[in-house]
Amino acid sequence: MSVSRKERIAGTIMGSLIGDALGVGPHWYYDLDTLRQDYGDWIDGYTEPKQGRYHAGLKAGESSQTGQVTAMLLESVAEKGGYDEDDFTGRVDSLLETLDGTAKGGRYTDQAMREVWHARIKVNKPWRQSGSLASTAEAAIRVPVLAGRYAGDMGACYDAITANVILTHRAAETAGRSVAFGLLVHALVNGASMPNAKQHVMNGLRDAGKSLAMPVPAEAVEYGFIDDVLNVTWISECAKDPAITIEPAWKAARLYGLACPLASLMPAAVYFAARFEGDFESAVLHAVNSGGNNMARAALTGAMSGAVVGLGGIPERFIDGLHDSRQLLTLAEQVAEAAE
Repeated sequence: MSVSRKERIAGTIMGSLIGDALGVGPHWYYDLDTLRQDYGDWIDGYTEPKQGRYHAGLKAGESSQTGQVTAMLLESVAEKGGYDEDDFTGRVDSLLETLDGTAKGGRYTDQAMREVWHARIKVNKPWRQSGSLASTAEAAIRVPVLAGRYAGDMGACYDAITANVILTHRAAETAGRSVAFGLLVHALVNGASMPNAKQHVMNGLRDAGKSLAMPVPAEAVEYGFIDDVLNVTWISECAKDPAITIEPAWKAARLYGLACPLASLMPAAVYFAARFEGDFESAVLHAVNSGGNNMARAALTGAMSGAVVGLGGIPERFIDGLHDSRQLLTLAEQVAEAAE
């Protein structure tokens, strides 16, 4: 059954937010036996963090701080009709002012945002000089909003994503890989299959006159991210290859690594989205049940799977259980409408 681009745009945005919230409870369990003891053999929905864990105090269905920032970008793009950097950074500044620079100053604040907090609040650096050198996935998680808004214009998509990524992540490799993820989502919302996404990206950048290497101004270097796009083809083909088996499927995350670098998270997310193509629930729940930084992995998986199946392919219970889901859904649909 064909899925409209509007449905895919709303699906990728909601999929990212749903994946994030699904991972809040069981986040960062590297001992999988302990994960199973705390949450049972299979997590199939939103859960509350256990006392003393990273996001303790949040309710089932609430977003992490990364999800909060993604929602800020969504709200900004919906209200402004497109990417407005000053409006977005103003919203994030308001959040930073409520934090104290520690991990537990608000909702759990990860390393990247702690470094951004220090640069903005303590040192008063400009935003374009405040990005962290962390190798983590926060920028990649939020850029599906921009990939959706600029689904019809690869050049504008590239410009918005690169500008947004370097606000929080200025290490060349991580910034480039985050851009590659956004361009992958751009391909998927336009109906490209995962194995063919590379051609969509390469053709689109060529036609838009954009380079396959993104500049990172704060470091004065470039990172050629095309290999990260090519990896999507190879991983998605492996996920479908009957001669290559990983059972149970969630163990693929162990192959790529359970920790926080985007270099580990993105390949595993691609594997889950490709292996369970057309099945949002299976893709995202395998990401959640795989341990480690499952919250970021599930958000990335949800963005890709949501782009493939569209909003209508996401089980209603995941939408209903997400905190503020109706408001977020309205904003996602506004962004999808603006892209047409």
